[in-house]
Amino acid sequence: MGVTPPPGSQPLDLPYEEITAPEYAALAAALFTLEEGGPDVTVLRGSCPRCGAVLEVPVAAQVFRRLRLIPFQDVVRRLRAAPRAGDRVEPMLCTCEDTHPGRPEGRAGCGAYWTLLLTEEPG
Repeated sequence: MGVTPPPGSQPLDLPYEEITAPEYAALAAALFTLEEGGPDVTVLRGSCPRCGAVLEVPVAAQVFRRLRLIPFQDVVRRLRAAPRAGDRVEPMLCTCEDTHPGRPEGRAGCGAYWTLLLTEEPG
């Protein structure tokens, strides 16, 4: 597993590796914010939990009023119990343009991926 940089630090020059870890989802849930990006679009904005690069990921949001990020381990627990209307699992991956040695041609990012749960919060 790669070294996770502290929030707000410079991106790390890690080699490309397709990898995930439970900590990635937990860090992303803590570091990412949800912002309106225009009509029917929300932007997930935060740092990659592996390399630290700042990412902006647009997601369609026409059915959401407010959103909350939930780490992957809580996603699994919640979906096993009783999924709520409005819950949406969002797979994410690093899409940075920073240098990562060994990255295959035509790909972006450091190779890290994780999953978050976007859920509608009562207004």
